[in-house]
Amino acid sequence: MDRDKRIFLDFLQGHGTAPVLFEPFLSRRHTETLIWRRGQKLWDTAEHTVSTLVSQTERTRADMLILDLRPLSSAEKRDAAHAIRQAREANPSLGFAVIGETEEDVSLSEESADALCLCGDLTSDRLPVIRMDGTVRDAIRRGDAAWFARADAEDALREADGRIRICGGLGIDRLASPAEVYERVERLSAAFGTLWAVGSGGEIPDGDYLGLIAMLGAYARVRDGIR
Repeated sequence: MDRDKRIFLDFLQGHGTAPVLFEPFLSRRHTETLIWRRGQKLWDTAEHTVSTLVSQTERTRADMLILDLRPLSSAEKRDAAHAIRQAREANPSLGFAVIGETEEDVSLSEESADALCLCGDLTSDRLPVIRMDGTVRDAIRRGDAAWFARADAEDALREADGRIRICGGLGIDRLASPAEVYERVERLSAAFGTLWAVGSGGEIPDGDYLGLIAMLGAYARVRDGIR
């Protein structure tokens, strides 16, 4: 399964052709385990962080790299935007999304990224927006491309009724049984197709690596089964 940002961007625009993954809060511990490398040097600069996340997508098989700007200072955000631009040139098939909550975040992202994951009332007329908070109805009213569900993906998809895409929503407390994870991902994909992006909806605890692997395996299965 090759990564292809067009597949994720098509999903956001409402004419997706294959399942996609949206797992924006993968912990450093899980990332380091997936890429078989550890150490602060993986995260000590914006360039190293983005490079580490590129490696993360190689292991998760995600079409979109997601970087959270919110904890960073203004200078660090500018460095991150520069690192994203460099990584986009080196990885033209990989998409880049940014999580933000300020006008500065939006401005920097519009110059460097493919999509925005926004909190609050901010929006963009240049990039597709995944709403990270609020309600499904708020996101539909605002004209967002997608809404991030923390849990209860089924309920969110029924409420959305095809008017907006839903990302995540498996719930980090429902990953303990690999068999259940596989069955649920396959059921959701069969019922809702490319209206839904596979994802836990939160940050999977460091002690639940098996749950992460089950979710990634279920995603690979439904993705490979369609292509």
